Parts: sequence; structure tokens; C-alpha cells
Amino acid sequence: MMKRMAAFLALTGIVFLITSFKKHSPESKPVLRTIVIDAGHGGDFHGTRGLISKEEDVTLDIALKLGEAIKTEFPDIKVVYTRTTNANVGGASTLKEDLHNRAQIANQAKGDLFISIHCDATVKPPGGYYEKRVIGHKKKLEYVGRGKRKRKKMVNAPIYESYWVKNTRVGASVLIWKAEKSSDKTNAINDGGGGEFEDSTDNSAQEFDLGSPEAKIRAELYEQRYFKKSVQFGSMVMDEIAKAGRKTLGVYQRDKGIQVLQATGMPSVVIETGYLTNKEEEEYLNSDDGQNEVVRNIIDALKRYKQQLENGKTNASATDSNGNNK
Repeated sequence: MMKRMAAFLALTGIVFLITSFKKHSPESKPVLRTIVIDAGHGGDFHGTRGLISKEEDVTLDIALKLGEAIKTEFPDIKVVYTRTTNANVGGASTLKEDLHNRAQIANQAKGDLFISIHCDATVKPPGGYYEKRVIGHKKKLEYVGRGKRKRKKMVNAPIYESYWVKNTRVGASVLIWKAEKSSDKTNAINDGGGGEFEDSTDNSAQEFDLGSPEAKIRAELYEQRYFKKSVQFGSMVMDEIAKAGRKTLGVYQRDKGIQVLQATGMPSVVIETGYLTNKEEEEYLNSDDGQNEVVRNIIDALKRYKQQLENGKTNASATDSNGNNK
């Protein structure tokens, strides 16, 4: 009798989760109602620097242009910016607080997609740098040994030449949150999350306890769904940038988690638009033509993404920072 009762309760819980999950699926409402655009860095947090620009300025230019393009292409979609000026978000005094405020803006807006615009950099100086190489040797008299053993000795001393090395690293990429940090994403969803999950708290579910085990399971289901959608949209962005003839580095998870992605309860991506440490790519990202092309690539990806969501298709294939499939 007890076993039957336990089975009945378990089945009831599963049915509740499935029916509730389906009830608020994208098929019952517009798939994209609100898109949150995040211009990376800004204020006291400048980001990387190139020869002629700072990341905070380039990302803001692209973010504002992207927002206007979305309003034109998708009049029914609401655009929310995390920042529109060169200032700390929400008056933050620390980077952690700044990132928290960005995620809070996205979650309070009940976003259906979070797009963070960034620029990449190598550890080497922008533009290029000098290195040394051995081009030969010459005889040189040196002292070797110590104390009483110290003596003169003829040695072959290397002859060095300085040469210029151009910083050639280029390419756009998309980052998503680290899989091992999925609990952070689940918590973000359960704590208020994006529009898709927020509908679960309508009048028909007012008694639903967001702290219950059922709520956590439900949030985890959404987290898996958001992961797939993030990869799906990110892959489309990469496709469109490649079509424009630029190098793409793929969709991957960085070894170190990205706080602003993990704290947003919705599909979310960081788009690394290119390398400011490469002279030509920096000039491209600072030009109107370059910025407009990046925006057009993202808009074309959004069109495909929206259409696939409306058709109920979600695919995922991401890699980690070592290129391994996840």
C-alpha cells in the first residue's frame, strides 16, 4: 500500500512538472518578447585596450547600434540596455557589484535573451612587439668560478637581434556559462529569472513554492533548455560572421566561469566581436562599416534563432576552452 502511494505521488509530481513546463512553452506566447543588450565594461572597468581604442567604448557603440537594429527589424521585441553611457552600472563601486547589477537588470526585465558585447585581446601588446633571437656567436673573455677558483675563460657568447612581431591573432567567438557552474544558473532562474520561467508564477500557480524540491527540478529543466538555446543562438552568430568572411573561433566555455552569464536566468551569451590587439581588426571594430556588419550578423542570427524557436527546434553543440565537445 505504501509503495503504491509513493509511486502515485511521484507520478503526480512528474505530471505536474511536465504539464506546467508545457503550459508555458514558447508555443503559447511570442518566443522573444524582451532582449537584454549588455555593453561590456564601462566606467571604472575599461576592459582591454588597443592602439586607438578601449573596449568599453567599442562595445557601447556596437550595443547601441544593435538595439536600434532590433527595434527596426523586430518592432514587437522590447530592448533593454544594461548601460547606455560610459559609467559604472547602477552606481557600482566594485566590478563584482557592477556585474551583479547587469544581471539584476536582465532578470528584472524578464529577458528572453541576454547578449553581452565584448572585445578580445591577447596577452601580448596591441599591434605588435619586439622579441630577441640569436643570430650567431662571438668569442668573449669571461670570469668563471668563485673565490680561489675564479679564472678567465674564453666562451662563445650569443649575438642577439631584436625583431618586430606583429600581433596577428584575430577572430570572433561566443562564450557561454561554464557547465560546472550550472547551479548558479539554476539559482538565478529560481530567484526571478527571465520571462519564460517567470510566467510560472501567474495566477494559476500562486501557491507554487519556489524553494521546494519541485521548483528546483523545474528550474534545472529550464537551465538545460537555456543552455541549448544559448549554444543554438551563439552558433548562428558564428555562422553569420563566417559568411561575412571573418574568422570565427567557435562557441565555447571558458575555464573560469563568467559571472554575468551565470547570474542571468535566461539564455545568455558573450559575443567577443574581435581582437583589439590586432591593428586591422581594431580598425574594423572602430569603423562604422565594421560595427554595422557585426550588428547585421547578429540580426541575421536572431532571425534564424527566432524562426527555429517558433518551429520548436533547439539544438546544442558547444566546446570548452580546449575545443572539447560538451
